[in-house]
Amino acid sequence: MNKHSTDVIIHTSIPLSKSQFDEVANQVKAIDGVIKFEQNSYSPRIIMVAYNTGKTKAISILNKITRLGFNASLVGI
Repeated sequence: MNKHSTDVIIHTSIPLSKSQFDEVANQVKAIDGVIKFEQNSYSPRIIMVAYNTGKTKAISILNKITRLGFNASLVGI
């Protein structure tokens, strides 16, 4: 990763099904600056996102997820 990238962890209130995760992933990956979007296989309510801080912000990623109707919160940066 480059010097402008960072990671954020997002926690969803319920585990997302495969189809729900795919829907969210497609929408979030479309945000300019999102590099990686992964669901933790051991804890499916945890989503790890890598992004370019010069192009987007953690709150923008969270807002996209909540606008899709999922209850989620930022856990760490």
